[in-house]
Amino acid sequence: MIGAVNSTRDIAQIVCRKDNMSTRSNIAIEDPKTKKVKVIYVHSDGYPYGVGHMLVDNYYNRQLAEELFKYGDASYLDETIDQCSFYGRDWNRDEDPAKEYRDEWMYMSQIKGDIFIEYIYLFKDNRWHVSTQKSTKAKDGYDDGTLFYYTKFEPVTLNKEYIKYKDKHEKHAEVKMISQIGKLLSGKFPEDNIEMQGGLKKKSN
Repeated sequence: MIGAVNSTRDIAQIVCRKDNMSTRSNIAIEDPKTKKVKVIYVHSDGYPYGVGHMLVDNYYNRQLAEELFKYGDASYLDETIDQCSFYGRDWNRDEDPAKEYRDEWMYMSQIKGDIFIEYIYLFKDNRWHVSTQKSTKAKDGYDDGTLFYYTKFEPVTLNKEYIKYKDKHEKHAEVKMISQIGKLLSGKFPEDNIEMQGGLKKKSN
């Protein structure tokens, strides 16, 4: 986690280091009858002890899990649907609904090569599973030979990161960090020109 931000120079360094801004993830749910899969994007805190922990603790059955897919992509998840931040519902954006794929295999095939999605969560067989993006190097590969791939799905509760950090990590750490940056930027630029992706956002009336 990135520490306190104290200067405009700090802001510039963090904004330029996009890989440190948010841990992006997708969450998906499988229809037990048709095997079709619905998917949405979640911008912040995508690691197993962030989004994974939130899913396991608060959306632990099919009825609760299905609620997550009614509003399209999300900035972040929270303990209830009302507390979650969805781009279409809460940011006044024209967002598409959850994407639908023929089955798990088709979805995983289509997401290959998307290096920005670090974790994928899938609700099936009445529990949440996670697939982690990893990389390896090909000795004769072009341009450093780095190859990205997703691991096989495993129950979130058996994931090593989840087990190690689930009770030690601050809730919404990335969301709070991004909001802090937004407040600092507001002192340098007109507020109308600032919209921090993944930051805290109040619901529209």
